[in-house]
Amino acid sequence: MHSNEILTTFTVAAALGVCLFTVASFLQVSAIVVLLIGGVIAGPQVLGIVNPSDLGSGLSTIISLAVAIILFEGGLTLDLKGYRSASKEICRVLTIGVLVTWIGSTLLIWTLFRFDPAFCFLAASLVIVTGPTVIGPLLHRIRVRERLHHILHWEGVLIDPIGVFIALLCYEFYVSTDGSHQVVVTEFLMRFFAGAMFGMAFGFLLDLVMRRGWIREDHTNIFVLSMAMLNFGLADLVISESGLLSVTVAGLVLGSRKTPQLRSIVSYKVELKDFLIGLLFILLAANLDLAAFLDYGWKIAAVVLGIMLLVRPLNIFFSMYGSTLGIKDKLFLSWIAPRGIVAASMASLFTLQLKQLGVEEATFLETFTYSVIAGTVLAQGMTAGMVGGLLGVLRPVASGWIIVGANPVGRKVASFLKAQDIPVVVIDTNARDVRVAMREGHTALSEDAMLMAPDAHPQLYSCGNLIALTPNPDLNRMLCRRWSEIVEGSVFRWEPSGYETEENAHLLVGDKVWDQIPLNRWMQSGSESVPLEVVHAADGTPSPANVLMTANGRGVTTKRPSVVGNGDRAWLVYHATSEDTRSTIPLSPSNVILSDQHKLFDLYREMIVQLQNTNPGVQPDGLLDEMWKREEDYTSLLGHGIALPHVWTDEVERAVLIVGRPKTEVICPLTNSTIEIVFMLISPSGKPDEHLRNLAQIAKLVGTEAKRSKLRRATSAEELYEIITSL
Repeated sequence: MHSNEILTTFTVAAALGVCLFTVASFLQVSAIVVLLIGGVIAGPQVLGIVNPSDLGSGLSTIISLAVAIILFEGGLTLDLKGYRSASKEICRVLTIGVLVTWIGSTLLIWTLFRFDPAFCFLAASLVIVTGPTVIGPLLHRIRVRERLHHILHWEGVLIDPIGVFIALLCYEFYVSTDGSHQVVVTEFLMRFFAGAMFGMAFGFLLDLVMRRGWIREDHTNIFVLSMAMLNFGLADLVISESGLLSVTVAGLVLGSRKTPQLRSIVSYKVELKDFLIGLLFILLAANLDLAAFLDYGWKIAAVVLGIMLLVRPLNIFFSMYGSTLGIKDKLFLSWIAPRGIVAASMASLFTLQLKQLGVEEATFLETFTYSVIAGTVLAQGMTAGMVGGLLGVLRPVASGWIIVGANPVGRKVASFLKAQDIPVVVIDTNARDVRVAMREGHTALSEDAMLMAPDAHPQLYSCGNLIALTPNPDLNRMLCRRWSEIVEGSVFRWEPSGYETEENAHLLVGDKVWDQIPLNRWMQSGSESVPLEVVHAADGTPSPANVLMTANGRGVTTKRPSVVGNGDRAWLVYHATSEDTRSTIPLSPSNVILSDQHKLFDLYREMIVQLQNTNPGVQPDGLLDEMWKREEDYTSLLGHGIALPHVWTDEVERAVLIVGRPKTEVICPLTNSTIEIVFMLISPSGKPDEHLRNLAQIAKLVGTEAKRSKLRRATSAEELYEIITSL
């Protein structure tokens, strides 16, 4: 029966934590508020479906490991560039402000409760950190001015490792005392140096192992996770209470080394961290002693109010002394300092461990920290918008644009927007295109727009709209879905006409633009002669059919006008040619055939003979032998009934595509799978870039079931050609 209770508590806490995390994300509120409320309700003092006491001593182990992994992930995401580029105000908040908060909170606790000074310093160290996971949703909701947004965001991000390090040192200092509370300096120094040395050794060792490629790529994440847990366990085994410091240092070292696999590791650890936070907070909230909040009475409320109304303003006014920030800006910063996940998890862990050591006042750490969290998150979160409005520090809805795609098309659109004095930021993973965009005078970021953290880039603060201009329509859809939850304005995407189907249309996010134009042919890096130009009203009036964007007194619109208005100031115009309206793949109508062949080899032969009709220099037998030898070694079947055999040869001067669709079933000899359509690409030797571009273009043509269904429905070679060139 006891094992069933353990299983129930653990599984319900894990599932409830993840569900409440999702609810908080949907409501765009602080996850910690939802998790704490949910944990208390699920706990033994209300519903009783989560009973942390059932876990016994295992509760401490679960919390210790979860906190260790959270701190390790925090170290991995350390942004040294953020420290180097931080403004003077942020640097002073991270130094002077930290000391003011720490010392001021210590004095308040000591004055009201008269605890041992070392214990007061420990308790105060837990509320140094502001919670980035709490500040993020708050800033997104209230839209403060850029400079204030920048200060609050970077304070929350960069203060985490500082606050954790101070809290760990205070904890090591406090537990390194004897019964008479005389500091045992040797024990404290041993814990500190042992934790630091273990952490540095593990961090450098992990970096070395991964740089040497000794761990398979698909095992990297689980290897790093297991090593972080081993680091924590070994350090704690050698010298008790040194594990958390050790694993934090290991994360800091590995994060600062910029290990090549770091991006995938961080992505995995972020998901794991969210799971652990959900589990952890349900258990922690369910384990709270609600009676303790009443036992401490008015004093605990006085400490919270003192930290909010006295210590935080002193922090800001001391830190911002000599700054150009106005008094209203400083007052707003003085009001916003919500605590979050790191503070709560550290407080609960220290409370459990100090209780095991027999420290009577251990419960105070948890009661105090959670009171500060509740007071700051609820009071400041609910009133931040009102306070910002009264102080006049809110900004209007951002009018700038984010363009995902530094390709020639994206840069042309950016130039048009910039000419209208509209802020614009270009984002792309292609470093070369980003450099070209910067040389053209654009603000450009070499980042993955699907993974990047928007708040880490102040350049994006003035941007409220997004347009996805990559040659991959599926990526454009995903970008719109992700950024629709981030930007305040509208999201747009380019995709070719007919790409969406009635079945999935209701799932799409953002407006589709310019779908009748094959813009993807100029979205390749290095493309020349993009047929887009900016036309000003003084230069004449363009045809409405050619207008892509219009600038007028109300801003910019991407909708094509039925008529060009007299109040328009400028237009982004597309100059269509007959060549532009066709697909860029090297396919002619005569090279599309519907075949009666029953075997793949015979189908290949028929297609190559067809190629010889338009390219007399081709020797069918030699080309067929080479292509079939490849087919026997490795199938050209892509999947979904599509085959893509391809070869280089000196027998053609330019790339040629032949498409064959058998009328009856043709079987792939290697996989015994049915082949429905064959795209055979023949490219001239010495032009690998062109060959790869064509392969990518063909792959995109058949990338969705909707497209493949259209190809299957064709009843003639002519219809099949029209469908292929229109996709």
